[in-house]
Amino acid sequence: MLPLPSDTIPRLILAVACGASRTVPITWMVPIFGGSHVPAEVRIALGILLAFLGLPHLTAGVDGAGLVAAGPLVLVLVLARELAIGVTVGLVASFVFRAAEMAGRLGDVMRGANMAEVLVPTSDERTSPTGNLYLFVTTVIFLELGGLGRMMAALMRSYEAIPLGLAGSAAGLRGATAVVIAASAKLIEAAVGLAAPVIVALLLADVALGAIARAAPQIPVYFVGMPLKALLGVGVVLVGLGALEGALTGGIGGWLDLIERVWSAWKA
Repeated sequence: MLPLPSDTIPRLILAVACGASRTVPITWMVPIFGGSHVPAEVRIALGILLAFLGLPHLTAGVDGAGLVAAGPLVLVLVLARELAIGVTVGLVASFVFRAAEMAGRLGDVMRGANMAEVLVPTSDERTSPTGNLYLFVTTVIFLELGGLGRMMAALMRSYEAIPLGLAGSAAGLRGATAVVIAASAKLIEAAVGLAAPVIVALLLADVALGAIARAAPQIPVYFVGMPLKALLGVGVVLVGLGALEGALTGGIGGWLDLIERVWSAWKA
């Protein structure tokens, strides 16, 4: 067996470290990879595995940037840049799912703040039933539309399009930050839009209950209205699941375009 060159192991370690700095934030932040329901070790391992898939481009990037012979400060800056790329992409990609989850939480809050969260015995965490439902539906639609494949293809291309190094870091960070801000605004807009049917129905229910309370003060409207609003909210959610699927299907394309814009910003 021929001996390996002396710099082979450092090159591989640097390549995997740089790749994982870009991929681990994505697998950590995007719910389609399991989110908080998957142990942290599994999400980190998945990110490292994705980095291995891009190893040819990463090793070429390490050689092109001369990272094996670079000083510690340069290595830290390069790793920080790769981490920033992963975090910005992970944020925008996670907003696709967080918008739907936020819409479900808004619906639960409108049904009654004391019913908005349910304690999960296995994790001692509180969760929103409607938020979880919307998140699940969004995940299924994202997979059906090939969103995961497009995201992974863009990630693999990014190692060649955005090589390792410090070139264009300031401009890329400014551009990516602008896209994240735009995606944050879209997150709020999408969440309110998806929750609009439930919000409108429950606001009308409040108006009706207020009219009843004014006409018949002896009726305990508050205690009667709470379960009625909860049932009404669930009914509107179930009836509107078809429309929800259509809205999510039409909106995911725009989110995928935003993810592509983040990659493009870092290419500048």
